[in-house]
Amino acid sequence: MTNHTDALTKLHTRLIDSRDGYTESRKQVADDVNYVGFFDRRIAEREKFHAELHNQLRAEGVDVSDDGSLAASAHRGWLKLRDALTGDDEAVYDEIVNGETALLENYDAAIKATAGHAGYGFLAQQRASVQRAIDEARAEKIRHAA
Repeated sequence: MTNHTDALTKLHTRLIDSRDGYTESRKQVADDVNYVGFFDRRIAEREKFHAELHNQLRAEGVDVSDDGSLAASAHRGWLKLRDALTGDDEAVYDEIVNGETALLENYDAAIKATAGHAGYGFLAQQRASVQRAIDEARAEKIRHAA
């Protein structure tokens, strides 16, 4: 694999992990209005981001799995979020920010690796959306603390 393909494959897997983590967390919150909308937006967004990246990778002839990772760090992050859901709102939003920040790091690596490669302009737009999700989570944390 080339350097850019490796970074993109890692991002692809992380997007699947993110979507799946939000999906599992969504099941935990049932109808809690504090989280439902946020989680539903992230699930739809991650699915869209995954599909865009997946299609571009396939166009380049890269075969990627639609399975997430079994990475312990990703799993621990989602377990922390799940556990926080039974606690206070501030802890939930802290874990969301932690997970989204890790996803930003994957975007940064992928954007750097694809510099000069056609077809990956959408990564910057996706990254900006993830940053907005972090900002939204931080704002919600402040709102719930007040």
